[in-house]
Amino acid sequence: MSTTTAQTAQTQQTDKTEDTVLTTTQDAEAQSPITRVVVMAIDQSPHSQQAFDWALKNFLRKESDLVVLVNVRPIPSIPGPYAIGASYMDFSEVVTSIEEQHRVASHTLLQDFAAKLKAQNFACKAIAMRGDARDEIVRKVAELNSDALIIGSRGLGVLKRTILGSVSDYCSHHCHCTVIIVKERQEQHEQQKDK
Repeated sequence: MSTTTAQTAQTQQTDKTEDTVLTTTQDAEAQSPITRVVVMAIDQSPHSQQAFDWALKNFLRKESDLVVLVNVRPIPSIPGPYAIGASYMDFSEVVTSIEEQHRVASHTLLQDFAAKLKAQNFACKAIAMRGDARDEIVRKVAELNSDALIIGSRGLGVLKRTILGSVSDYCSHHCHCTVIIVKERQEQHEQQKDK
């Protein structure tokens, strides 16, 4: 029997957030038993792509892993009431448009990464979330009772990391599972500096 693939979009309700689950399934006959759940946090950055590539090459096992791709899109914000003229303007259409653009970009990103996993016969699930990336990733890792989280490092310096906060650092301190932070290779870092 050939392997069939069905991609469905469904919404899961939690206490305060909505997650869009894009699933890729295979025939039960074609799958081995899943013994490990590995969450991979992805975004549009080259650091995320590098973490994904590293995980495929060095960590993931087709035979036993369920790879859960997660992407967290930000919640669009509107100007405060003290911005010039902002209190008299209706931003609802702008916010709706921005939210839709973020949603489409998130779903496209997840589908692209899921297609790469599917092409190599990995069992995978893709979940789009919205909110603060740090909190949402930790929440989803706990909810899935994950065995590992793989996340890329943006390579922020000490000052920027202190001011902006680091998603990977936050996850390493708050996730209950093993957290693998894939750092940029030194030669790649130096090539990007030269550009």
